[in-house]
Amino acid sequence: MRRAAMIDQRSCQTPVTSPAFEERHYPVAHWARLWGFSPKSVREWFRSESGPGILRLPNTGRRLKRDYTTIMVAPSAAARVYAKHSRTELIH
Repeated sequence: MRRAAMIDQRSCQTPVTSPAFEERHYPVAHWARLWGFSPKSVREWFRSESGPGILRLPNTGRRLKRDYTTIMVAPSAAARVYAKHSRTELIH
């Protein structure tokens, strides 16, 4: 009886969601086109970034091909990274 009450209680709880969870995520090439940079440059910007709004899907273990990671970025995370790379201290 006690276990049934615990399961029932858990099913009533709503999952915790962040705003980035509900946002649409775009590939790095989308942001590169939007900002006028090469996809390689924008990929470097997101390489060390983590946190809400950045999804990584590693594709590893392929026998005859190289490993790679697909990066999908939400607009909130893109704005955060863009602001970090457009600070006045970085502009010569």
